[in-house]
Amino acid sequence: MRKKMIGIIGLATVVMGGAAWGVLREMGASPSAEEMKAYEKLAYFKDGEFQSPQKMVYDFDNVRNGPAGWSRFLFRSPFAPQKELPAVHLKKTDFAKQPAEYAFYWLGHSSAIMELAGKRIIFDPVFDNAAPLPLAVPRYGQAPVSCEELPEIDYVVISHNHYDHLERKSVQTLRNSHFIVPLGIGAALRGWGVAPENITELGWGDVFEKDGIKITAETAVHYSGRGLRDRNKTLWNSYVIKAAGRNIYWAGDSGYGEHFKKIGVQYGPFDLAALEIDGWNTGWPNTHMFPEEAVRAAVDLKAKYVLPVHWAVFDLALHPWHESIDMLLEQAEKLQVNILTPMMGEKVTPGETSTKNWWRRD
Repeated sequence: MRKKMIGIIGLATVVMGGAAWGVLREMGASPSAEEMKAYEKLAYFKDGEFQSPQKMVYDFDNVRNGPAGWSRFLFRSPFAPQKELPAVHLKKTDFAKQPAEYAFYWLGHSSAIMELAGKRIIFDPVFDNAAPLPLAVPRYGQAPVSCEELPEIDYVVISHNHYDHLERKSVQTLRNSHFIVPLGIGAALRGWGVAPENITELGWGDVFEKDGIKITAETAVHYSGRGLRDRNKTLWNSYVIKAAGRNIYWAGDSGYGEHFKKIGVQYGPFDLAALEIDGWNTGWPNTHMFPEEAVRAAVDLKAKYVLPVHWAVFDLALHPWHESIDMLLEQAEKLQVNILTPMMGEKVTPGETSTKNWWRRD
C-alpha cells in the first residue's frame, strides 16, 4: 500500500510538473533586468511598468451578464453561436505566389493577413485557443487557415502579448519572418526560437521601414500580461502602416480615448482602419471599445473604410457573439461610416470587394 501511494504521488508530481512546464512555455520569457532599466527613460514607463494614456477602470460590481469568474473560460460559452460559422477555408495553394498591392484576409478575431506593396504582413496570428492551458478560452470554431497552411509571410506585426493576440505555436511556425512587436516582447520571441535579427521592438513613435513599407508604433489605452507577475512589463501598440500609396491604421486592443483624434490629425486620413468592436463590458469600460465608440474612433481617424476585428472567435465579455457587429452597423449607418464585413478567410480589396452581413443567415 505504501509503495502504491508513493507511486501515485510520484505520478501526480510528474503530471503537475509537466503541466506547469507547459504553462511556463506558453507564457514565454519576460524582459531582462537590463531591458527594464532601459525603459525607465521613457515618459510612459513608471514604477517598473508601462503606463496606459488613461488609467484602466474596473467596476466588477457593475458587470453586465455576470458573473465574470475565470471558470467560465473552461467551458463553451452560452453566448457562442449554435452553428459553425461560415468561412472560406484556405490552403497555401489558395494564395497567389505574388502578393497583391493591396488586399487582406480577415482570419477571425484580431488575426489578418494584409497584402501590401507586394509583401505579406500578418497581424496577431492566433489559430488555437487563447490561454496557456489546452482547451481553456476555446474558439467558437476552427480557424479558416492553419499554421501549416500559411503562405510565405514577410512581416509579423504583434499589438500586445495577451493570449488572444500572441500565440507560441504561430510564432514558431513564422520564426523565419520578421517580427515587429512592442517593447519587451522580444524576450518571449527569442525564447521561442526567433533569431534576434528577425525581431524589431518598437515604442510609441518608433518607426520600422523596409521594402517600401513604413510602420509606426502608436499609443493605445490597454495593458499587457501573460501571467500573475508580469502585468505591464511589456508595451502594447497600435500601428500606422504606409505603403504603395495606402495609409492603414491597425488599432490593436484599446479603449476609446483622445489618442484616436490625435492619430487622425497626425497621420490621417486613413484608407482603412482595423478597429476592435468586441470584448466590452460595463465592468471594464475602457479595456476595449464599445461598438459605438469604435464608430467614433473611425470618425476621429478619418477612415474611409473600417474593418471590425476582435469578434466572432472568443467570448471575452459576456454578451451574444453577434451583438457587437449589429450594434456597430446600426451606429455606422447613422454617421455614414463604411464598414467591411468579410467572412473569415475571404479575400477583400477595399473599395472593390462587396461584403455581406454573413452572420444574418437565419
